[in-house]
Amino acid sequence: MEKCYLCPRNCGTDRAAGELGFCREGDSIRIARYSLHMWEEPLISGKRGSGTIFFSGCNLKCEFCQNRVISHGSKGESISVERLCEIMLELQSMGAENINLVTPTHFADKIAEALREVKKDLSIPVVYNTSSYEKVDTLRMLDGLVDIYLPDYKYFSDELALKYSFAKDYRMIAEAAIAEMFRQTGSVLIENGIMKKGIIIRHLVLPSCRRDSIAVLERISELLPKDNILVSVMSQYTPEFAIKADTKHKELRRAITSFEYSSVSERAISLGLDGFFQEKSSATSEYTPDF
Repeated sequence: MEKCYLCPRNCGTDRAAGELGFCREGDSIRIARYSLHMWEEPLISGKRGSGTIFFSGCNLKCEFCQNRVISHGSKGESISVERLCEIMLELQSMGAENINLVTPTHFADKIAEALREVKKDLSIPVVYNTSSYEKVDTLRMLDGLVDIYLPDYKYFSDELALKYSFAKDYRMIAEAAIAEMFRQTGSVLIENGIMKKGIIIRHLVLPSCRRDSIAVLERISELLPKDNILVSVMSQYTPEFAIKADTKHKELRRAITSFEYSSVSERAISLGLDGFFQEKSSATSEYTPDF
């Protein structure tokens, strides 16, 4: 951590000395919550829940983030690598279907250290739940340690990526990262209705961004073998988080329309993409964890 280059921001900050880069995190792992979580895709949550660990801070900081109290704010508790191992085993003992590492990028080195220690004691898959704003070199530290990747593919347009996530290079970075994730896991493996290995690419439909969402799906259909991955088209955009952030982007102040979501979903079907669609009723803060 003398010079942090874990993510594509390449801040080069000395986190060990207390310097803070874009993620606003120091040298210690910080988590905001760990629990059984029922609101992931059915293959992830199952009947017993996904053992989610929400990490504090974020290297992307989207304008509309529903977890902004931890991604943009200072909410969280510092823990050691040893304590992270204990939490994973505790979640397993609670009956978790998997260990779900949420927004882990800026702690990837320490997560890899923990997984190298605890993996032999885990009988459930490890899930890496990410924005996809990842460096391939960082992901390679996790090769053989992560079983399932849940990457976002947020934007096709560089302009939208800059506008909402301050990352004009998002698409280029995300595509390289997703390709590396697929290289590591290979095809989706499902046993007894629970995912054991593979990749689910998530895309959140945003208001006024229907055409960009369709472009994302078309690109996904070109990027990886469609029969070997799953895609989750999400309707859960909730404008209240953008409003609370006093966003200057007026289009983010409304929910997506049924037309916007159905047209994106129909394109996913026409492309032959297999996976999941959300009910429009999911667009509520009731499904956001209380941090």
